[in-house]
Amino acid sequence: MEKSVEGVIVRGLGEGAYFMSMRHYRDEIKKKLGFDAYPGTLNLKVSKKQMDLLEEAVPIRIDGFQQENKIFGEADCYKAKINGTLGAIIVPKMTKHKDVMEFIAPVHLKSELKLEDGDKIKVELVV
Repeated sequence: MEKSVEGVIVRGLGEGAYFMSMRHYRDEIKKKLGFDAYPGTLNLKVSKKQMDLLEEAVPIRIDGFQQENKIFGEADCYKAKINGTLGAIIVPKMTKHKDVMEFIAPVHLKSELKLEDGDKIKVELVV
């Protein structure tokens, strides 16, 4: 059963790079998803209906942590691929995004796949 989500690439808030550079999250992703995530996320503008498709999939939980009295939240990940490149949709429990889906991968997707803001792409969930 193949499930896919379609979205349009948009510029993010710049926070993905910060969080994806943190040792705890890097270690969790490597242990649970099997790859070293590039320090940043590919952001896709999607409809609520597209986001709701994730509710049918089983998430892989990335644990949060506390550091110097600051709490860094957990996230749910869903293995997926874009144009054959394996990665994961990451859904932070604490986020400012409403209609944006974030994708992590072991490479910088925009340069690797020659993608630009405004491009429409399909993300295939890997079950």
